[in-house]
Amino acid sequence: MTLARRQFLQLIASTAAAPLMIARSISAQQATRPVRTATGLLATWQSTAWLGAELGVFKKRGIDMSLPAIAVGGPAGCYRRHQRQLGVRHTGTLPVAEEVLKGRDIVILATPTSEFANSFVMTRPEITGLSQLTGRKVGVLTETGQTSVAARITIEKTGASATYVPLIKFDRIFAALAAGEIDAGALPIDLRFTGEHRFGWHAFPIDEFGTPSIFATTRKLINSDRDLVMNVMQGFVETIHLFKTRPDIVVPALQRYLNIDDRKAAEDLHAFHVPLFQKAPRPSFPGMQTLRDLLAKNTPPQLPSRNLTLQIHRLSRA
Repeated sequence: MTLARRQFLQLIASTAAAPLMIARSISAQQATRPVRTATGLLATWQSTAWLGAELGVFKKRGIDMSLPAIAVGGPAGCYRRHQRQLGVRHTGTLPVAEEVLKGRDIVILATPTSEFANSFVMTRPEITGLSQLTGRKVGVLTETGQTSVAARITIEKTGASATYVPLIKFDRIFAALAAGEIDAGALPIDLRFTGEHRFGWHAFPIDEFGTPSIFATTRKLINSDRDLVMNVMQGFVETIHLFKTRPDIVVPALQRYLNIDDRKAAEDLHAFHVPLFQKAPRPSFPGMQTLRDLLAKNTPPQLPSRNLTLQIHRLSRA
């Protein structure tokens, strides 16, 4: 079961018309509903749930939004969401598609940002091209996550054959590259400018298949508590509106979330992302065929490609 298009559009319209940071009044008798959320990456474009919780957007809707799993990587986050019944997940499209192929209950609700070059292969100063990475070590988050797979594909397109080192978190990749323990690393735009200015690293955009990050939940939760899911989505949309219109509030919060001391760097990151966040974050997957082709290569023989296509089609319409 998916959110009805009419209801979703009404949700967007009501947000645009509402005053800033004003939500429906919550009666004193109404109990706060807990919702547990996970994020795949510690990055500005995946900060919506944390910002909404930190700035009180969800609380005004009677939702106690907590984030027990931040920057756990796409595959681990999807699995933990499934196993521990996390209410909402903010991750890449690839790990969600992989969960669908495993038969797990996961469905896409929205795409908060348009597709953009959000991750880069950063290399040491002496490495001026990705083709020079043959035989070198490249730091990645995981072996199978969307950013890691995309980084590997981007490098392999140049003919290079590198060794990939899973380091779980971006700050570990950054530290390893700075220490000379690896020769390159997949890093988000949040750390690109710091790496360029402080260490003279080179940045090469990662091809992310044209599939943006997404908000996901389960059909089971939608079926059992549709109002809760709608309230959570309203909170996400209101947080996006806040991000786009109140830098005085959002920038200091981003500094805390990303652990950035430099106010100017945080202001630049915010300004860069403002036009990327969508006012109406309806699901859109321009790179779905590329994603299908990638998954088809690794589809088990017992799962016919016809079934793969049908399952991905269901995902894209959710």
